[in-house]
Amino acid sequence: MAPSPRATAQQLTDEPSQAQLYLENQYATRQQNPIQLGVPLHQAESIGRGAGKQDLTRSLPPLYSQSRRESEMLPNQIRQVNASQPGFPPAFESYPESSEYPEFDTMTDPQGSYTDSIEQLCAESCWGWTVLPTDLLYKSYLAGPKESRLALAILHEKDIGWQMELEAGARVGILRYGSLNDDVLEGWQLDIEGAGPPRLNMEEEMDLDATDFRVGVPLTWRRGAYQAKFAYYHTSAHAGDEYIERNPGFQRINYVRDAFVLGGGYFPDPDLRLYAEIGYAFNTDGGAQPWELQFGVEFSPVEHSGFYGAPFWAINGYLREEVNWGGNVNMMVGWQWRGDRNNHLFRIGLQYLDGKTMQYAFFNNSEQFVGFGTWYDF
Repeated sequence: MAPSPRATAQQLTDEPSQAQLYLENQYATRQQNPIQLGVPLHQAESIGRGAGKQDLTRSLPPLYSQSRRESEMLPNQIRQVNASQPGFPPAFESYPESSEYPEFDTMTDPQGSYTDSIEQLCAESCWGWTVLPTDLLYKSYLAGPKESRLALAILHEKDIGWQMELEAGARVGILRYGSLNDDVLEGWQLDIEGAGPPRLNMEEEMDLDATDFRVGVPLTWRRGAYQAKFAYYHTSAHAGDEYIERNPGFQRINYVRDAFVLGGGYFPDPDLRLYAEIGYAFNTDGGAQPWELQFGVEFSPVEHSGFYGAPFWAINGYLREEVNWGGNVNMMVGWQWRGDRNNHLFRIGLQYLDGKTMQYAFFNNSEQFVGFGTWYDF
């Protein structure tokens, strides 16, 4: 290495600078520094005689000694890997067809087997809690005239003409302890229900003739082909203002029922249900009496048939103590569509009802209805 011009100029000067003298006295006297400040390293006497690297570095200030210790550690911490060394094959090496590695297009998809295993695991014993379950364990009776649902029916009565029977209601699940498999509806479930079914008189400019209000809390159970229900409900009947104005001699009644109901159902076939229930009202008013009976049979395919739908039919009988164990029979037949992701049911069809009225404000009247309707059950 050629000497720097600055170092050569400093050698030619007669006297060193004050900074050089200070540094030479500080390091040369304390550590026997062999380096002469202002002189290149290759011209220093100790370096020229081949002084050891260790002697040189020990004589340097502590800053350089610390740097040396760190540099001695680097070879032990860093290892350079050569991709061409044995044990490091190319990243995208292609295997021959006869290799033990299968082709990607022949590998099986584990998703199907995973889903099947979960369904098999939960088919019987996989029970747990479900908040706000989508489906009901004990479905509403398809031909029950007092079930909470959404409905619109255009019916003709032989004495009063065309009537529109509406229902704005729903019944939904709140809490379930039962099967976690959506295809297995079993367990215990708490529901709530509510509805207001008004009657509009199409012969009198759509006047409101009457409406019954209903709220209830059913506790239901289902296991296999059997199901049961224990419920409380409140219902009250109200005559419409327009009806009272048209009939000045009508005596308004305060019809009220607060009742407990115990019911059960059986499925001899998944598409066919037989059911019956008994109710006892512990609080009555306006002519209501405690006991009532309801029973029926219904056919409703459980398969999800998409846009095509499927036929249904249902027959329901309703007997009440307050009318000397008379009542009505309600029959429906038509077409249904079941939800693809739930068991909600939409139906259209014909309806025939004969017997005591569905509006309890006129509970002692007899009616005979026939017509067409649409119904949505949750």
